[in-house]
Amino acid sequence: MVNKCAAYGCRSGYKNKDVDQTGDSDRITFHSFPLHNKELCDRWIRANPRKDFVPSKHSRLCSLHFKSSDFVEVHADSNKRRDKSRVDKKLVKRYLKDDAVPSVFPSAPQYLSPAVQSPRTTSKATSASRRLLEARALEDMEASFRQEDDISKLPITDIAERLHNDETVPDGFTVCLNGKLY
Repeated sequence: MVNKCAAYGCRSGYKNKDVDQTGDSDRITFHSFPLHNKELCDRWIRANPRKDFVPSKHSRLCSLHFKSSDFVEVHADSNKRRDKSRVDKKLVKRYLKDDAVPSVFPSAPQYLSPAVQSPRTTSKATSASRRLLEARALEDMEASFRQEDDISKLPITDIAERLHNDETVPDGFTVCLNGKLY
């Protein structure tokens, strides 16, 4: 069976000279949709910018739609008699990683391509940094409470007035200043 890419606007697998933008047409590999893994298959379908696309067992995506980090290259030669000292060592098999999802669709229109998200800031990414931020917030709150509760510069009458108006004073507590009850 002849492999054709199922991605939007991709011409891989067709008899056309300008198929591969990299100029390395023998390196293009075709990869079946992971129909056996429902979750991964759904991620592949969402990544492919084709409306209402349902893959079959013959549907393929070419290697142009994956990043180079999505591949594992295996240098394996099963022929024991082959000269290992050859400079031309093109006996490389490329396999997709188990969790690889296509992400490169250069010929898809902008409105079909997902928006590129800016990377997350790492200031709150680790538990240590979150604890540090919480400790700073608690220190700031404590400093504001101390500032509000500082009565060292207040006159005695203002202190007595604050105690009289405070709701947290226990029952039976009386304030007496120079014989006058507050």
